[in-house]
Amino acid sequence: LTRPDVVTVTASSAVDGNTRQAPALITQRAIAVDASARTQLLRHLIIANDWKQVLVFVATKHAADVVTAKLNKIYPSAPPIVALAFHADLAQTQRSQVLNDFKNGLVQIVVATDVAARGLHIDHLPVVVNYDLPRSPNDYTHRIGRTARAGQSGLAVSLVSVATQAHFELIQKRQGLAVALEVIAGFEPLETELPPVAAQLDTNGGVKGKRPSKKDKLRAAALAG
Repeated sequence: LTRPDVVTVTASSAVDGNTRQAPALITQRAIAVDASARTQLLRHLIIANDWKQVLVFVATKHAADVVTAKLNKIYPSAPPIVALAFHADLAQTQRSQVLNDFKNGLVQIVVATDVAARGLHIDHLPVVVNYDLPRSPNDYTHRIGRTARAGQSGLAVSLVSVATQAHFELIQKRQGLAVALEVIAGFEPLETELPPVAAQLDTNGGVKGKRPSKKDKLRAAALAG
């Protein structure tokens, strides 16, 4: 288990060009995990760390609904989690209600697409999780900038599978970061490498500049068959 890096994000590089008087301290963590185990790991992190308010970013509206439903599932041996989805298919009144409930502590987790990456302001949001990595390195900055606002410290956690590790390394390179991958006991990744064709495919909602061609998809489908 490696220790997470702590990165100081200055006001000029943090969010939306807004000026803040003091730099915000964001602790950035990256956790290696199989893609299929991300929801279980997320639930574990929420409960084990007693996170009261978490903004979770996913790649698609469908993923937001699915992850939300899984987090809300009741387990007899675990405390309940209250989660809501936030994406463009919701009416503006619905989105406003989700945010109000989130800010007022009525909802513990909001699972959102990048519609929440810009313009969403919660002064004391303690944790942001990249369930899916963003398509572009700049979007990574906007996402994690939702925490550590108004002079507060914050935590940003990225879940990294073998399929997205190269993209996470690209994000780090473009942002000048060095965040070591951690492994959480009980969630050690079993996947070590991708099949040659699958490695070329879009497994994270569309990594920018690496979307598969129709020919790639047909080849992958043939292999799966």
